[in-house]
Amino acid sequence: MSDASHEPDQAPPADRAVLQRAFALQRPLARAARIAHANGSGYVVFGGLSLIFAAPGLDVLGLVIGALLLVVGANARRQAAALRRAASAAPQLLARGELILLAGLVLYGVLGLTVLPGAGDAMVKAVGNTKGLGFDVRKLGDSINTAWYAMVIGVAVLYQGGLARYFARRRADVDSLLREVPQWARELLPEGE
Repeated sequence: MSDASHEPDQAPPADRAVLQRAFALQRPLARAARIAHANGSGYVVFGGLSLIFAAPGLDVLGLVIGALLLVVGANARRQAAALRRAASAAPQLLARGELILLAGLVLYGVLGLTVLPGAGDAMVKAVGNTKGLGFDVRKLGDSINTAWYAMVIGVAVLYQGGLARYFARRRADVDSLLREVPQWARELLPEGE
């Protein structure tokens, strides 16, 4: 006697529909989790490198930025796994991390434009007598300085601001998955990267 409803390979059509919906709703969360994990890994690497390069000269600002990158990166990696599992707080925690990093980078840029010594002074010191060069080394250094810090601010606003918005919008995806898919179906969703 073979009853199709009791065969292990066959799920009832209603269950198949629930699983298809679960996979469809998890897709944007899985993508966001991959982005958060990769982004967090990059932050950890650059944070570590910043610390390595800032430590010998006791560059306080470099140490702070490196530590900030490490903390935000570790959090992003941890929250990526939570987002894949549709944890309600993960989108906001990822967005908050990006906003904290954004604030740190903007502060760094503003300090570089206003308080920190400019590259012009360092270039004049390095070159020495600049009379025969035919251009103002200090002006060139200050222009490079301004361009660098303005670029840091602009890229941070676009990149970290954009990611914060992207992650915050995943809250609706989490809510839909939790609301529309029963627990048994969510448990069958893959958790790996």
